[in-house]
Amino acid sequence: MEFSSDNNKDKIFKGQQDHEEYDCFFRLHWIDTLKEFLLFTIFIIVISVLIINISNIQEILRGEREMKLIFFMGYLAATFYMHRFFIKMINYFIRVGIITDTRVIDHQKTLFFSDNQDSIDMAQIQNVEKIQQGMLPNLFNYGDIKIYLTASNTAKTFHRVPNAKYHFRCINRYREARQFKLNRLPDRTPQQVQTPPPASTLQPRLNIEETSK
Repeated sequence: MEFSSDNNKDKIFKGQQDHEEYDCFFRLHWIDTLKEFLLFTIFIIVISVLIINISNIQEILRGEREMKLIFFMGYLAATFYMHRFFIKMINYFIRVGIITDTRVIDHQKTLFFSDNQDSIDMAQIQNVEKIQQGMLPNLFNYGDIKIYLTASNTAKTFHRVPNAKYHFRCINRYREARQFKLNRLPDRTPQQVQTPPPASTLQPRLNIEETSK
């Protein structure tokens, strides 16, 4: 099997097709992690205060079984929270949306529990809508992108997309180019093939030519 020179299979990301051109990718806006970072900052301040006053804490825990149990439970809760925070940060970075010249791909991946992919062909997109309402979305430049499909009444929504205006224009540009390209393809109806006449109709003609010679 021969491949063309523009073979892009798995060139930029896993699942990229042979003649598919990668354009860009996006994640959720960083404001999605703002709450987690604020809570983590408070957590670090509390831990720092406890470390500074560790000698006083040791005096309180000495001989007090109930206080030791409370301290141990607090230690387990702090360990659980740290693991939860870093897992959320990893999940934030590995969940991405990808835009190519033929598809929009939503890769919903988490560290342990899910690895889902959903792709939309540009030719199946009927309309694209950018929703950017409120003070924070306009201040920090993010919004929702809603994609309406031609085959059904459902819509695919990407929430809190950074620089939503750019990705909105990008999807619209590739949608129009893809649909224009497919509409210009020639009609692939099979052409009628002329079948040769049967040999029985040729035999008399050959006999006539031989007798004439």
